Amino acid sequence: MTQILEVKNLTKTFYSGNRHIALSDVSFTLDKGEVVCLVGPSGSGKSTLLRCLAGLEEADKGEIVLLGEYNIHEYDQIAIEAIRENVSFVFQDYNLWPHKTVMENIIFAPVMKKKMSADKARQLASDLLKRFDLYDKKDAYPDFLSGGQKQRVAIIRAIAMQPKLLLLDEITSALDPELISSVLNLIKVLAKEGQSMVIVTHHLKFATEIADKIIFLDGGHLVQEASARDFIYAQNNPRIIDFLQTLSLNKQEINVYEGFDQFQAFQLGTLKRFKKGSSKYVVGSSGDRWFESMGDFYETYEKERIDKEISWRMIMYNESPRDKDLRLRCPELNEYRLIPKNMDNPANYYVIEDVVVIQIFGKEGDEPAVIEIKNKNVAKSYLNYFNLLWEQSQPIK
Repeated sequence: MTQILEVKNLTKTFYSGNRHIALSDVSFTLDKGEVVCLVGPSGSGKSTLLRCLAGLEEADKGEIVLLGEYNIHEYDQIAIEAIRENVSFVFQDYNLWPHKTVMENIIFAPVMKKKMSADKARQLASDLLKRFDLYDKKDAYPDFLSGGQKQRVAIIRAIAMQPKLLLLDEITSALDPELISSVLNLIKVLAKEGQSMVIVTHHLKFATEIADKIIFLDGGHLVQEASARDFIYAQNNPRIIDFLQTLSLNKQEINVYEGFDQFQAFQLGTLKRFKKGSSKYVVGSSGDRWFESMGDFYETYEKERIDKEISWRMIMYNESPRDKDLRLRCPELNEYRLIPKNMDNPANYYVIEDVVVIQIFGKEGDEPAVIEIKNKNVAKSYLNYFNLLWEQSQPIK
């Protein structure tokens, strides 16, 4: 796998009356398509680390190697050009130009830095704005946008540069709670598509759904680097446990994700959250409609699912050709039964661990949606119903 970033023994000290060590001997790597989330208490060095990666702060010691080629810690002209060409930074306070429209904000850097033609830049910006439901704001000025819209424009502006590495610093800290999900959902879509990212966040539920690894910083020290699952559910470090107890992992028990992008991002994200060897219990399987909704990301999903040995136990109306192919290729991970003909069960849902996911597909060609319910008692009730159906269903052989 291609390495995007290697940080070696990075150290940064500030002097403002007193000596303050912001970073001390921090090391980690980031491969292509990976997402690293930086978490920790205020003043732990998260934003300083991000600013060093972006060339906005000069480290005292250590190395930052970009794309296995550029030593950007040297801060020479070659390093500066490498950062401008390959790295985009999204700030927590948007940093949009107030005198430029949304369209002008987005196309400025591709035209000036990448030497893209104005027409091509406008087409790229238009495509991104349409995709993320902001096209009607293309001629608006930032002062006439909501906080969530401003932050999404800032992210679109960053990805219009087609960066190899995207850095995001507490991008929801200035937003009202009701605006946060629209921004986080956009980032989930980028992760689904393989955008390499380093993200500073205090939203741990979001981190568990998006991060390949979580890094905990405290007092400038890298205390722990772990998978999202292990960081939250197999944590044994007393300092981190204390930190986790101060945060809510899931303030909202019901979440709705609509459209192909969000459906795919949600399905891929849950694989990062669930432990190896989990079982997924599905009722009312929609066969090829699920595969169609996953589109080009089905193979990515299936590879990850097999690697994590997550099994499917499904009760379905009939076995589609793709379901049959899955069952025959991986019989140890796919066990199917037919819903009894005398039972009407129009719902399509699955249970995995303490989560219930209701899937809505509609007619062929309709965009799918999922309703996620994260509640142990609800999950237990749905699983009891699954077991009842399972006992009355006929195995497919």
